[in-house]
Amino acid sequence: MLLSRFLVACLIACCVANTRADQILEGFTVLKGDGYAFELKAPLGWVLDDKIGNDQGLNVVFYPEHSTWDKSDAVCFARVRSLDNRVTNVDEQVRDTVKALRENGNPKVDAKYIKTLTTQDASKAKIYYYTGDQFGNNEATAYIQAKASVHYITLSARSMKAFHDALPAFDALVTSYEDLTKPPAEVSSLFH
Repeated sequence: MLLSRFLVACLIACCVANTRADQILEGFTVLKGDGYAFELKAPLGWVLDDKIGNDQGLNVVFYPEHSTWDKSDAVCFARVRSLDNRVTNVDEQVRDTVKALRENGNPKVDAKYIKTLTTQDASKAKIYYYTGDQFGNNEATAYIQAKASVHYITLSARSMKAFHDALPAFDALVTSYEDLTKPPAEVSSLFH
């Protein structure tokens, strides 16, 4: 009898460990694909949702607690662009994004470099602000160069106030980035 209770408890634990919640307050996620894997942590007071954006081609989205993906004044999401002949680095990705936005009904859109943040794993994230969206959205995107891809995290807000209010959460999300394909730093180098 004791053994069967133990087995039931183990089975329940295995089932719980293999399920993945759609929405996790301040949770971690790993985005992985061909040649890349990286981790992000939702900012304090923000929800990580790995289901709601799937129809839009987004593996994971983030929005403030007590809000929803479609109703929030500010949201964040992460994407990956594999490098190819047209885009081989962050600057080319930014130019390609501006070109695509202009060709798709946003002729006044422009991107401006703002700053560089250092992430959890010491990667450099170049932050650009986008203006001129036909819908009045305000956006910031952090671009991180990886070996075979560019990883980017975007903040999109419906108003300038929501944009400025969400910037600390965006910075926290960006700095939580950790490339899981990088070799771990040698312990001895940490003490010298």
